[in-house]
Amino acid sequence: MNTQEIQTLFTYNNWANHRILAAVRGLGAPDVIRDLRTSYSSVQGTLTHILWAEWLWLKRWEGESPKRVFGLEEFPDREAIEAAWANLERDRQAFINNLTEERLKTRISYENLRGQRYEYSLGHMMQHLVNHSTYHRGQVVTLLRQLGHTPPATDFLVFLDEART
Repeated sequence: MNTQEIQTLFTYNNWANHRILAAVRGLGAPDVIRDLRTSYSSVQGTLTHILWAEWLWLKRWEGESPKRVFGLEEFPDREAIEAAWANLERDRQAFINNLTEERLKTRISYENLRGQRYEYSLGHMMQHLVNHSTYHRGQVVTLLRQLGHTPPATDFLVFLDEART
């Protein structure tokens, strides 16, 4: 994986996140927080988890090993989630803009929330994050359907097709 491919993956990731957030704007506040008995309880819980994970991995790439988990009380509504996401995207883009091919191959060590140490190449960590976000966006798609809404397409190939036009 090279820097251009990483840039494309994260442009896709942002595009897909924006599409999901736009779809969630169509929900009433009660539906956003409704407990639908899923991994993170609600649309709000799942979005908060994605946001937290994207923040956590950026911090790990920067050499930190944060021990905090975002709580729902930090993001009481869609607007708070979207504002935090905009800041995260800005910070992550600054990080990506400074990537080199050599840096992508660099192995980074971090400690997870349970105190276990892991080490992977930066490039693999970055690929992992996009896969993680894709997985949980899929959960939001299911929740949108359960709430009677039509979810947006967030497939990578749809992104590529739209980028061409």
